[in-house]
Amino acid sequence: MFVESSEMYDLIYSFKNYQKESEEIAQLIHSRKPEAQKILDVACGTAELHRYLGNDFSITGLDINPGFIKIAKRKIPIGEYYIGDMREFELEQTFDVILCMFSSIGYVKDFEELVSTLRSFRSHLSEGGLIIVEPWITPENWYEGKVHMLTYENEGVKICRMNKSETESNHSVLNFHYLIGTAKEGVRHFEERHELFLLSVEKMKEAFALAGLSVEHDPQGLTGRGLYFAKAA
Repeated sequence: MFVESSEMYDLIYSFKNYQKESEEIAQLIHSRKPEAQKILDVACGTAELHRYLGNDFSITGLDINPGFIKIAKRKIPIGEYYIGDMREFELEQTFDVILCMFSSIGYVKDFEELVSTLRSFRSHLSEGGLIIVEPWITPENWYEGKVHMLTYENEGVKICRMNKSETESNHSVLNFHYLIGTAKEGVRHFEERHELFLLSVEKMKEAFALAGLSVEHDPQGLTGRGLYFAKAA
């Protein structure tokens, strides 16, 4: 999880066009659920998407990382943000749309946890509501042994994050190595381990069905990883 790196998350991912993604998500919602008003964003991260989606919708955010929720509240003081585990949570309200973007669903440990997560989504869905999930990479599209690097710099900070893609059983493993340099603190290094569940499209569809959801799969989606659109069966 992005624990120690929480405060630098937005810098590392500053290359993402959140405004464009938000506009595309809004278009998908308007086309599939035109009357939607309330959104629950599960694994909302630092709520960067909410800067734009908030123009059209009332948004609630949920994330397991307290650091992310702290940042989200700082960005959007009027927003509703909760610390919670997507595998099992209870907010005592329902939503027109439930989002789970940026492959966050991949952090479930196994198939049973995936079904439990989708059931939690379903229990928070209003009548006729819509679930949109952006999946992690499928097993056939995961390549072991590739080295990846992201960098960021301005006058005050320089960041480099590197990892080599690895596989353990049916999980992709990302051991992120961070080098952070600032004039005040000098250069420091730390590591974060991320494990994401590798699952085929057919197994994903099976999990939705077991959670009581009918699902449609778009293989392209916003970023090439695809999207799942689900409603209560």
